[in-house]
Amino acid sequence: MLINRRNFLKGLGATVALSTLPGAQSFAYNPLHLKNPNDEIFVFVFLKGGCDALNFIAPMGNRHYADARLTELQVPEHAKFTLKNGLDGLDFNIHPKASALKELYDSGDMAIVQALGLSNGTRSHFEATKLIEQGLAKNKSSAQGWMTRYFETISATGTLPAVSIGNNGLAASFNGCTQAVSIDRISDFKVKGKPVLQDILANFYQGESNLHLAGQKALSTIKVLQSKNVNDTPYHPEHGANYPSEWSIKSFSESLQNLAQLIKMDTGVHIATVEYDGWDHHENQAHHFPKRLEGLSDALAAFYNDMTKYHNRMTMVVMSEFGRRLKSNRSGGTDHGHGGLALVLGGQVKGGKMYGKWPGLATHELNNNVDLDVTTDYRTVLSEVLQKQFSNQHLDTIFPDFKAPKMLGFL
Repeated sequence: MLINRRNFLKGLGATVALSTLPGAQSFAYNPLHLKNPNDEIFVFVFLKGGCDALNFIAPMGNRHYADARLTELQVPEHAKFTLKNGLDGLDFNIHPKASALKELYDSGDMAIVQALGLSNGTRSHFEATKLIEQGLAKNKSSAQGWMTRYFETISATGTLPAVSIGNNGLAASFNGCTQAVSIDRISDFKVKGKPVLQDILANFYQGESNLHLAGQKALSTIKVLQSKNVNDTPYHPEHGANYPSEWSIKSFSESLQNLAQLIKMDTGVHIATVEYDGWDHHENQAHHFPKRLEGLSDALAAFYNDMTKYHNRMTMVVMSEFGRRLKSNRSGGTDHGHGGLALVLGGQVKGGKMYGKWPGLATHELNNNVDLDVTTDYRTVLSEVLQKQFSNQHLDTIFPDFKAPKMLGFL
């Protein structure tokens, strides 16, 4: 029997990764006795790398946009891709490869928040990602994630109220969280071998330390999933959902499918995170970006359709750590920018509409004369979800040093 301690004590809350026998799933967990479930579900999708919002959704007929970018890095102007209810009387087009998301927008299931990001002007992936996952605008000594602070304001229940799905481990938003679990694949979340080995592990983790409690909770989670016959019953998506399987999107697509399965198993998922990286396109963006965007669009649409029965209980927010420069570079790509966008999906969302304030693309309207400016702090979107969907009134605790302005109104 092998116990892998390399990932033990991750983060402030002693997040623990446990690996048992060869082939066993590694996962992170911190224990807490939970009470009073909240049936609402929040799914946070983080596009790591700096997604180019201006190659995703762009204003039509804007000469500054046309002059600054290579033609292949512009969103084509065609009535077929026009999004209704733009901002400030402007029409916007969505990239043709995001057609599945356009359908969700047109049906009123998806809203778009423009010019969103950090009030901090950093162009560092590491710093921007860290700040968003901590729910901050400037660096502080604490490494605690904003989702951790949220869970400290409530009493939750269920086997898995807080979960990160995928092979990137526990999201830093859960740093210090005593409820969070990281699962790569549900089918691998088990102890392989004879049942007696699970009993041996249970004896090994008798005790009251964080390590012992983490092991106990991990094993109890395995038992719950085993009781659901995860490995004996093939998963069949519902409502015609077709998760893309191309290699470039497969990992993200499988993560969403695993999340759908986990939610349908009634394990008490309350907040879930999924990451989709690879958006840092400094060169040859015309080749890489459309494929990645198509995968994102198709996977999100598949998950959303698969979760039809849960629409009125679920809200999804999709965002990146920052956007890209307005002007394309000499390598056929774009460099780190500032303002980006957020997608908000759900049955309670007032979709088919854009929210926020469009700052403009003239040089004097740009951040530092080069980037789309930020007019909506990313925490405004998260605050609206927590306050409107979760009825949480502790935003000053969850997002310290931030006072949300008037809500955008997408919920």
